Amino acid sequence: MLGYLRRNADSWFTKGLLAVIAIVFIFFFGSGALTSARSELVAEVNGVAIREVERDRRAQQLQRTRDGQGKTAEQLRQQALDDLIGEELMVQAARNAGFVVSPRELKLAIPENQYPQWVPSFQDEEGNFDPEGYQRYLEGGATSAEEKQRRAGKTERRLAEILTKRILIRSMEDAVFAGVLVSETEVREAWERQNSKRNVEFLRVSTSLFRSSVEPTDDELSSWITDNNAAIQERYERDFDRKYNQPKKVSARHILLKFEEDEDVAARQEVRDRMEAILEEVEADGVDFGEMAKKYSEDGSAARGGFYDFFTEDRMVKEFSDAAFSMEPGEISGIVETRYGLHIIRVEEIKEAEVKPLEDVQPEIAADLYKEEKAPDEARKYAERLVGVFDGSMEQEAIDALLAEHSLEIQETGDFTGDAPSVPKIGRGPAVVTAAFDLAEVGSFTEEPVQIPTGFVVMRLKSSTEPDEATYEEEAEMTRALLTFRREQEALRAFRAQLAEEADIRVAAGS
Repeated sequence: MLGYLRRNADSWFTKGLLAVIAIVFIFFFGSGALTSARSELVAEVNGVAIREVERDRRAQQLQRTRDGQGKTAEQLRQQALDDLIGEELMVQAARNAGFVVSPRELKLAIPENQYPQWVPSFQDEEGNFDPEGYQRYLEGGATSAEEKQRRAGKTERRLAEILTKRILIRSMEDAVFAGVLVSETEVREAWERQNSKRNVEFLRVSTSLFRSSVEPTDDELSSWITDNNAAIQERYERDFDRKYNQPKKVSARHILLKFEEDEDVAARQEVRDRMEAILEEVEADGVDFGEMAKKYSEDGSAARGGFYDFFTEDRMVKEFSDAAFSMEPGEISGIVETRYGLHIIRVEEIKEAEVKPLEDVQPEIAADLYKEEKAPDEARKYAERLVGVFDGSMEQEAIDALLAEHSLEIQETGDFTGDAPSVPKIGRGPAVVTAAFDLAEVGSFTEEPVQIPTGFVVMRLKSSTEPDEATYEEEAEMTRALLTFRREQEALRAFRAQLAEEADIRVAAGS
């Protein structure tokens, strides 16, 4: 492998590999990679330990990449551990397959500058490899000749270990890729998919349109409950916190007078004096609190009379909730201060906390599940009728009446290619793309509804564009490369999944 790299140092493949190895240098050697490997064990892969320090270092690396953006610390640690387990499996597979990177090869490779030249910290001002800078890095700031030699040797051994693993992984990947074959016929078909375009008219039927029309009889629902107790229990548990375990809720109105954080004591006292006058006014008999809120309140709720619909205790700032949840309906608070300013609160209504047991809501849940199960059948039946809109068997008056049943209109996708992951205005799904490209000529239609994640669609081909044969020769190689890359990645994922399935992987609790 290293001999190949030295002979082909200018190839894009070699440069790509070296760039990857450069990242290894930056992350591993730029962030304390030579610290003690003795730390808490987080996993074992066929008896080989993966330790906490490795996982955390990789998590820090991921955090600085696009792939790590927006992820929590826990998600980054999990991804880091998954990556390390996968890499160890590949290293072990490479060694089991007989791949070897000898010490002599590594010793020859590093002085030839095949790897360090890609690391910015080992470059001079003009971007060229700086042997002296690299040597200083190896020596780690040591002053005596003996210490320089000791540190350099330790660093180079660790470097050799990392490079060996990376080269073994790449060697194993190359072995997997070697089994990927792409025929000329496949290249041709892929090219045609990429360069052929279709534009279809369509009618999309959403399953959700038919839930309300599914009405089981009492006997049907009773029988369905008997046969589907486990599904009902599962749905109840899924929705328990959202629907069936209801905390206490309060609806209230309020009047708010704001003050700014930087206002002095005198300014704040002026606001409080105004609020005390308002409080006297709203406490008078017969006063409409909502009208007072419209007149005085200084927040967006003023337009609706200061009204806030039912809210839980954790939805408002603590001081506001403490007051509202300690009052009875119709009661008016004193002046309540929060970070937003001064409030006067009037409680409108209270819903006490309630837990609905399964036996009380079983019919409700069963009816929902029954409708979810039966609605697709009703949607399909309607979609089958819609085929008549496109096959010429219906008069326009009948078409209008059929579409009006669910307020549908014929739509047009616009052009899309045969390798598109989704169809414009219809959505994702290879079945839709395949069905559209199976339409042989303009005016042909789908004789059966095509199922999509949200329901069904029927289509008629409005226009098609075939590829320009004159461009095939110049585009075939790029098509082959893209198809090969996709196949290689699929093969690699399958190989890694097989390794994981057959391996003895033990992850420590809490890791």
